[in-house]
Amino acid sequence: MNLVSTDSFDVAIVGGGIAGASLGARLAVAGLAVAIVEREARFRDRIRGEALHPWGAAEAERLDLTPCLEAAGRPLPIWQRYADGMPLDPYRWADDVPGGHVEWGVSHPALQEALLRRASAAGATLFRPASALGIERSADGFALRIRDGSGEAPLRANLIVAADGRRSAARRWIGAETTVDPPHHDIAGVLLDGVDLDPDAAHVAEFPGGMALIVPQAPDRARAYLVLGHARANALRGDDIGQGVVMALAERLPIGALATASAVGPAGVFSCSDIWPSRVAGDRVVLIGDAAGANDPSRGHGLSLAFRDARLLGDLLLADVDWQGVIDEFARQRQGYYAVLRAHAAWQAVLTIDEGEEADAIRARVERAHAADPTAGGFAGIYAFGPDGLDIGDDARRHFFGEDLPEDRSAVRSGAASSAAAGPASDR
Repeated sequence: MNLVSTDSFDVAIVGGGIAGASLGARLAVAGLAVAIVEREARFRDRIRGEALHPWGAAEAERLDLTPCLEAAGRPLPIWQRYADGMPLDPYRWADDVPGGHVEWGVSHPALQEALLRRASAAGATLFRPASALGIERSADGFALRIRDGSGEAPLRANLIVAADGRRSAARRWIGAETTVDPPHHDIAGVLLDGVDLDPDAAHVAEFPGGMALIVPQAPDRARAYLVLGHARANALRGDDIGQGVVMALAERLPIGALATASAVGPAGVFSCSDIWPSRVAGDRVVLIGDAAGANDPSRGHGLSLAFRDARLLGDLLLADVDWQGVIDEFARQRQGYYAVLRAHAAWQAVLTIDEGEEADAIRARVERAHAADPTAGGFAGIYAFGPDGLDIGDDARRHFFGEDLPEDRSAVRSGAASSAAAGPASDR
């Protein structure tokens, strides 16, 4: 759409990705005048989170966006784990999760397009491709200045929502500083065709120093990931990362599972560091999605966070006319549940990635702790139910790592509990 300097909206959203498009659809359905500014004319395939956990699927359902998931991927009711290339007993989400929510494997660009179509059909005005240049405040109003092929113009709006990603430029608009956690581990990824594994299951293989995950998007297509320490990940860097990932995965999965697999999308290796701003809300500007804090991608909560942010902020905006108060309350809640996910990711990284005698001793103690408390202080259900109500104080951390175990429990063993750090199915 060409710019018109007189355009005025209730809400202008910077970024038409998962969080921005979901919020735009929610508000437009409710009758608000919404503008979405998206810089990409066509979403490109990239290596990023394409697994949606059950708690995120529940958020998408509350937004009435399950049809968009269906258009972009497939439900994965089974979580299939492997040890030494052999399948273990499959886990079915329905055994524990009320409401029928399961894991999903989706194509990120397909989901983005489906959500933008939903927002547009609901009445949101889409400016694409267009760039957000900054905000303007003056005696006669408040506006987002944007540029498209026809030039520059202000979009007047009562509220600006920035959903512009991990490296958000909009953080500067509210005077936020960005913090990046020190790198601890990496994730390698590639899109594969010719995968010979159950397309109704997500597949995870645990091994010393890392884990492998395959998330189907179609009967023979899947996104494959390896989560590794730096040294192991560096060994994959080279002229053909995709082939290196396939070979490494093949060692961890049943013989023949990837015999005909081929890379059909980009491949790369990236740091798994959390990145977040010092504040989430300012004067009539609020951040959502990765802009508000991007979690360690090896835990797979990114899509769930995006849907949670869109649902929560949408609900708050539609329930109260004091929008400045609303975004301040959103910022408070957002920083709370993000802090839980960040802490849990750091705890899990120690158990999944670290190697050596000390790391082995920690894992053995956690195994004993989880035998004593299979809920792991509530963290066993984080992939199914999300971060709400979980404590990350020092007592909770000590309990998670078994540092509060009495001496006489040191001999308690449970083979099943040893997988508690490896992924969604074993963290419940």
